[in-house]
Amino acid sequence: MNLVKLDLNKHDVDLVSELIYETDISLFTTFLDKDRTNAIEKLRKLIIAGKNSYGHEHIYIGEDDNSKVMGILIAFRGDEINYLEEITIFKHEMEFLNFLKLSFVKPIYDKITASSIENDDLYIGNLVVADSLRGQGIGSEILKNSFQLATDKKCKRVLLDVTFENFNAKRLYERTGFKVCGEKQFKWMGKSEGTYGMEYSFDK
Repeated sequence: MNLVKLDLNKHDVDLVSELIYETDISLFTTFLDKDRTNAIEKLRKLIIAGKNSYGHEHIYIGEDDNSKVMGILIAFRGDEINYLEEITIFKHEMEFLNFLKLSFVKPIYDKITASSIENDDLYIGNLVVADSLRGQGIGSEILKNSFQLATDKKCKRVLLDVTFENFNAKRLYERTGFKVCGEKQFKWMGKSEGTYGMEYSFDK
């Protein structure tokens, strides 16, 4: 498997958008649209526009020798995301209500649910393997490739968050060398939830 940067002219952006949507349906339902088709289309706009945490410049495709999409990784260095650039994109690309949610509500949501990202962290926001290929070790391969990506970007660690109930993902991360570095418990929209912050540090 090769991990390559998303090429808007080569890769199927519709498929990429659908796969990313599946990584966190509740989040995209809340901040983009309750309708699946509409939410995926809005996500597609953000991917193409770039300069936001779902922008094409932060998306990597795990592909086979025939360029078939096997999995997707969204990852960025902490200092590659600029809040003012993001809200400019949200204002230009999104409907007004989405703009408000993404610009002002989502940062609060991220603060209470996600790890604090340092400038020299590589943060993994989303990781997904194509449905038909799950259980074949592709997720582990993508994670291992992320270590080289972090090295190339001169990062000190790879950081991600996983919900308490996502046991399978947590086991995958632990098998790949990640360790829990923090946890957050919170209430969101009346539900009690929690996340583990997990890191793979190069300072070992």
